[in-house]
Amino acid sequence: MYAQEIQCPSCGAGRTIRNPGVITIVCEYCGNAVYWDQEKIANAGKQSILPEGFSRLFRGATGSLLNKRFCVLGRVRYSFGRGFWDEWFLEFESGEIGWLTEDNHEFAYEKAFPAPNVPPISKLSPGTRIAMNDKPYIIEEVGQAECLGVEGDLPIRMQSGEKYAFADGSTPDGQYTLGIEYDHDPPTVFLGRWIKYASLKLDEPGEW
Repeated sequence: MYAQEIQCPSCGAGRTIRNPGVITIVCEYCGNAVYWDQEKIANAGKQSILPEGFSRLFRGATGSLLNKRFCVLGRVRYSFGRGFWDEWFLEFESGEIGWLTEDNHEFAYEKAFPAPNVPPISKLSPGTRIAMNDKPYIIEEVGQAECLGVEGDLPIRMQSGEKYAFADGSTPDGQYTLGIEYDHDPPTVFLGRWIKYASLKLDEPGEW
């Protein structure tokens, strides 16, 4: 089983990382974010303390999603100006990882998708149609996201105050979701599907 021991460069607290995809951790003792790889560790600074989410999800929560067992490793909270949403980083028993987006009690499960030919943000607006992975999508929202805070273990470099442009959409039947984050070049694309709350089952403490 994969396990990497590191120490927080700010307070010296030890931490065991068990998922090889994790590159950002937030120290649970001092609240500093730490970027790391196999060669170096960098202190990314103090992070905002996040309040509870909309639902019963929390870092360390376990349960099942679409009948697959998972553990919540981390969370990012974003603002889009008129409100905010949470993105929960999940690890499944199989080793699969993904994101559960939670926005005003609505859930979508998404995974990163390699898409080299993503239109620039200037070409997208509500109603624009694009194709991804052989499916048509309609752009529903274009805006700017600001990170309000991070916690736990994450597979991305992110910290409070970072901003990037984004575009969200779904298939014409409303079943599948598309998220484009213009945080890198090329942008990061996430494809997924809407999840009914009944498909998300959380354990009681001690069940994992």
